Amino acid sequence: MAKDLKHWIKHISEHEIPIFKYTALAIADGVKDDDTSTAQLAQIILRDASLTARILRISNSVIYNPSRTPINTVSRAIVYIGFNLIRDLSLSLAVIDAILKSRSREHVLKLMARSFHSATLARWLAEKRGDDAPEEVFIAALLYHLGEMAFWCVDEDRGLQIQALIDKHGFKPAMAEKEILGFTFDQLTVGLTHDWHLCDLLHSAINNPGLETPRIRDIVLSKALADTINRQWNNPAGLQAIQQIAKYLKQDEGKTTNLLRNNVLEAAEFAQQYGAAEIIPHLPLPDGENTAVSEESPAIEKYPQPDPVLQLSILQDLTSTLENQPSANTILELILEGLHRGVGLDRVLFALLSPDKTRLKAKFAIGEDNERFIQRFQFSLQEKNLFSETFQSAQAQWIRNSQSGEQAEFISDEMRTALASDAFFISPIIIRDAAIGLFYADRQPSQRPLNADSFSGFRHFTQQACLAIEHISRKK
Repeated sequence: MAKDLKHWIKHISEHEIPIFKYTALAIADGVKDDDTSTAQLAQIILRDASLTARILRISNSVIYNPSRTPINTVSRAIVYIGFNLIRDLSLSLAVIDAILKSRSREHVLKLMARSFHSATLARWLAEKRGDDAPEEVFIAALLYHLGEMAFWCVDEDRGLQIQALIDKHGFKPAMAEKEILGFTFDQLTVGLTHDWHLCDLLHSAINNPGLETPRIRDIVLSKALADTINRQWNNPAGLQAIQQIAKYLKQDEGKTTNLLRNNVLEAAEFAQQYGAAEIIPHLPLPDGENTAVSEESPAIEKYPQPDPVLQLSILQDLTSTLENQPSANTILELILEGLHRGVGLDRVLFALLSPDKTRLKAKFAIGEDNERFIQRFQFSLQEKNLFSETFQSAQAQWIRNSQSGEQAEFISDEMRTALASDAFFISPIIIRDAAIGLFYADRQPSQRPLNADSFSGFRHFTQQACLAIEHISRKK
């Protein structure tokens, strides 16, 4: 790999758009253990309220959920839609977010529009020939222009120099890119996605576009059309791309053109679901079609508000999940999501007792800075403290002020520092008279007060956790 290319991969990942590498590696590297991967992926998604909302919207769309079975939680989406698909969707959404939030310009929006057009068409072609996982083809096509989009976000001046060589001097794109940078945008795409452990199919499509494998043909043909078509659908290169697709499908060009026009409408719908509605005016929509966003997405609250209807839906999800003999980890993740999104608690955590009952150590957490909170939440139970007392009482507790009150004497300075919250809820999990761990929850990040309704919801969910875990343990 050329030195300049290595430099740019590192520069984009770690300095200019660090969310790329952080999110990608968190998802790719943090979910390797089969037993905990679903819970870990859910935690990564749930720390971003916007990502959570879009994953659930996509999971409930007719494309990904044709039976229209209601999916109310990220945990259930992963189980129902599939771990790999939700992971890839999350990666794609994170990349799109990072690009749209950076210094994106008109050129980047046009590139993203072409990416959505190409991806939607590639998915459709994959479905037409009966591919087992057309979503994988969609993701590969969607990320095809990643290197160019990322580069334009961080160095528009050199991007304009490249474009000038193409427009004014007739350079081929790859030649212009090498002239200015010493490498191509395709090489940058491969380097970035390889660095983040993403999308082997995309690497194959870029490195070996001439391979006659069905998936690569889907991607290459779709990209050719998206890169060349315009509003009038009548330029020579675009017409040639349509002819190639018609030949690939073994059908009439006129019929193919009509199908391709309809496919662009689907691309616009995908863009809106993905939170990229601003690229819709750049899609080659058929004449007379409205390019405006059909409906505004609701505002996303940084900290979830209490939602009694969602609480009920999540408890129904829990009941449905129990029919399939889930793991304890799946139950715990559903409960944590219910506490966070349903009850409206900022930070929620489950901590596990050590086998000898002498230590309490966090296992899962949802909320702001959850990874650091997990690292801090480790306590000895060899001396009397709040948590050992909670296991003794076997009751949920609302600590209104950790600095004073009847429980304050059991809260050490170490514990106060680790929790960094004056008020919080705790509830032990007792299964057949044996303590296995506890739930913790607070509203420390938002500084919103806890109240009786939130404590009632907290108790109800943790009681359901005990019943559900006991239920699955009896089945074994």
